[in-house]
Amino acid sequence: MCAGIKLPRALTPEKPHSEILRREQVVSLSKKLAEPYATLVLFLDATGTRIGEAIGLKASDIDAEGNVHICRRIYEGKADTPKTKNSNRKLPLGGTELLNRLRSLGQGYIFASREGTPVNPGNALKRYIRPAATELGITLSGWHAFRHSAATQMLRNRVSPKVAADILGHDVKMLLSTYHHPEMEDFRLPLQERAGGLLCDVM
Repeated sequence: MCAGIKLPRALTPEKPHSEILRREQVVSLSKKLAEPYATLVLFLDATGTRIGEAIGLKASDIDAEGNVHICRRIYEGKADTPKTKNSNRKLPLGGTELLNRLRSLGQGYIFASREGTPVNPGNALKRYIRPAATELGITLSGWHAFRHSAATQMLRNRVSPKVAADILGHDVKMLLSTYHHPEMEDFRLPLQERAGGLLCDVM
């Protein structure tokens, strides 16, 4: 009885993504937090590192030239190798105030608890980061929001996708398909440039 009836094509649901944090939001959040969380959110925003990589960072991973070597991660409370081959990388932060703040946090693990162990990311998010963000009216889904924001902002600032991918420790395909979130304003300049040029030629 239903033979020959053409069903409507099912739409592929849009994949949800993390919100993009503005730089001023991250700065406000940092100012509201005590150390080491204040510097932690700045570091995540600046570098786009994964939270496990950030809390696995030791003072010995910063060399004399100010290069920060991402060479371990904390996974389920234990030190482990980076997630992928591309994840083992050096980030040149020499000459920045951020590097000075990292060095001021002491020896051993940089983002450490009072016992000297790496901070617990789940507890930190629940007890400190999210409450501070809520007070400021900032929507924060989780730690990965900083990584998504860093990737998107770098691409908006016309950083080469290859360079941005290497900073994040990803491949270019993954960066563009997962971490880049264009908005309407991103379309404006290229469209205005192309439309304006066409109209000039016609007139």
